[in-house]
Amino acid sequence: MCPNRQPDLKDLKPRQDEFTILKQLVDTILRRAQPKEDKNDLKLFLTNVLLFIQRVEGLTLSEKEKQYPPHSQFSHATFTRGHQTAQGLKNRLMIIDRYRIKNAQRIISIVASTALATPKARLTQRQINIILELYQEPLLRQYELARKLSTTPQIIKRELDVLRQHFSLAVIHDIDYHKFKLGFFEIQFRTRSIDASKRLEQFYRRTPPLFLHQIRFDQDYRIGFITYMIPDQPRGIRLLEDRVQWLKDEFLEEYTHFRLTGEAVSISFDSYDSSNGVWMLGARTLAETMLQHVQNRAQPFRQPRGFFYSEPMPFDQVDYILAQTPYIFGRKKRIEVREKVLERHGYSLSKAAIWNREQKLWKAGVYHPTIWFNIPELEELVQFSIQGSPEACERILRITSILPYTYSVRTEIGVVFIFQRPSRCSSITGLLTRLISHEEGVSKVTLFRFEPSFSPQMLTHTADRWDSSRQRWILRKDDI
Repeated sequence: MCPNRQPDLKDLKPRQDEFTILKQLVDTILRRAQPKEDKNDLKLFLTNVLLFIQRVEGLTLSEKEKQYPPHSQFSHATFTRGHQTAQGLKNRLMIIDRYRIKNAQRIISIVASTALATPKARLTQRQINIILELYQEPLLRQYELARKLSTTPQIIKRELDVLRQHFSLAVIHDIDYHKFKLGFFEIQFRTRSIDASKRLEQFYRRTPPLFLHQIRFDQDYRIGFITYMIPDQPRGIRLLEDRVQWLKDEFLEEYTHFRLTGEAVSISFDSYDSSNGVWMLGARTLAETMLQHVQNRAQPFRQPRGFFYSEPMPFDQVDYILAQTPYIFGRKKRIEVREKVLERHGYSLSKAAIWNREQKLWKAGVYHPTIWFNIPELEELVQFSIQGSPEACERILRITSILPYTYSVRTEIGVVFIFQRPSRCSSITGLLTRLISHEEGVSKVTLFRFEPSFSPQMLTHTADRWDSSRQRWILRKDDI
């Protein structure tokens, strides 16, 4: 059978009928969605999803459909994953319908995370080498990777396609939002009861505040955290303090809130057996490595790669929107995509003007490229939040450099790090808790465990609140 044959009518009819049912399902989800002001954004997103499924399943797209504007978290015209991703998206839509999930942003988050889901697979040594090279230099071109690894660009392209398809490899751009007068704050909490957790989640899901970044609960549904990206000006800080006090009075048994000051990523394959596709992070191995660190402070552990947030810069709404649009799901999007995103916000710029703007953003230090990938046999995301001295936090970050993939955030009072825990490595969590708790200078350790997900957060919807002439954010009481 020729793999490139055109499907005949008897192939297309069942697909078309199934797609019609899927469109009806999406219409039902849209009718239920709340709040009303987010429905247009949700419609844009879900239409992109439908058009992607339509294209993947071989159904014809009209010229108008091909030109349909992208959503910041999903672009049907440039997303390249295949049938497995399409099926995952359909499954999520059916779950959203079955459980009558209504919050528009929650729906987007659930569906978008599917696009980066990874099947079970194993990494080859060459693929590991590619990941490590990109970790050091995320923007390396294929011919540069080929030269460094003594192979051909064609082989590198094939390996990169596999890594993107099966391990969600993506070059992502962490943005220094402090450049845009936004402060990153986190509230960690324990609620008074399960009922209080339900009410707290309902409050945020029903009408998410404009500058909310995310809210997540631990698997026990009593502890969790809320993050905000708020205007870093006196009124913004006051509104956050008022919100924290209200949360305490209404829902919380205890809480801690703090400012985030920088972020970093570390990657290690020291404990990965590429021949069998398994991680060898047993308690004994980890304990011995940690003990070596405690006994020998000078041991050359790798430093995580990252940056500290910096001072604000002069900018306008176009700069703010463009800062968030060049890289979505790991592929540099055509400049036409950025043009359409700007048009949605009422701006019409030439390709040359967009390119010049982005070069200025690069030079200003807005973008910090790094890589993301899902490790094989990923089971859960584990987050440690540590309060302690700067010296203790530095030691802890160096300790975590032996873990497969660690994302860390510096805070005013310590450090937060998240790592992907592979299957059959459950002992790591308890061991790390004990070791970190006994580190000199550590005053508190809080552990969170979550289901694996990755959904890039875009904040372009806040652009119209920036007053370029006065260089300040326009804030309303319910924004935080």
